Amino acid sequence: MRYALTGALLGVLTVTLVQAQPTLQVRLGLAHHPPAALFSQEAPLTPASAYAPPALATPDPTDSLPDGMPLNTRLLWGRKGLFRLLGLAPATRKRELEIRRTMLQWHQRLALVTFAALTTQVILGEVLASNRARYYQDLQPVHRTLGYATFGLYLTTASLSLGAPPARRYTPGFSSIKLHRWLALIHFTGMTLQPWLGRHLRLAPTPDSYERRLRTHRWVGRITLGAYTAAFLVILLPY
Repeated sequence: MRYALTGALLGVLTVTLVQAQPTLQVRLGLAHHPPAALFSQEAPLTPASAYAPPALATPDPTDSLPDGMPLNTRLLWGRKGLFRLLGLAPATRKRELEIRRTMLQWHQRLALVTFAALTTQVILGEVLASNRARYYQDLQPVHRTLGYATFGLYLTTASLSLGAPPARRYTPGFSSIKLHRWLALIHFTGMTLQPWLGRHLRLAPTPDSYERRLRTHRWVGRITLGAYTAAFLVILLPY
């Protein structure tokens, strides 16, 4: 009697499980797996890419460009700057800042050499102009050669600053760096004029025109040296 009752209960449970199988499969998420896969000794393989972390996008260096960049920096290093259009810009802003630091260090070193050459050139010009009859034959070739060398040094020094990548940030308002740039406009103009003024002086048709052109050449040299000296000194200011 006991065995008969047990068999009856097992039969009822079997029928109930068979009827409930579709519902259990849906709840457990197994409805779409074939039976062979459910009872296989080997678990279904999962692609390794499913566990791989998502690839991190490489940040664009232009995303962290500062506001207030000077015009020359925007033209060379802006979002559509020349170096970026030509594919010459570094891949990261960190590398750009490293290049900027190196270029400005060389800018400072060559600025000292240029200052010495420019000062010597102005002094030679003043001595030569004070007594042309006495010094012209000896000092004129030296003055001309040193003038070309100073001009080349100056352009090299200026290009290291003008072509450097943008800084980390640019502060608004007045600062010693902005005063340095304003003075640079003065001595840059003077340096670009001096080679032409020197040649213009040698081609003077009359003594009067020679004297007028000589005064212009001397004053431009003095103003250029003064602006260059002031630009060199203002960077030492604490603001």
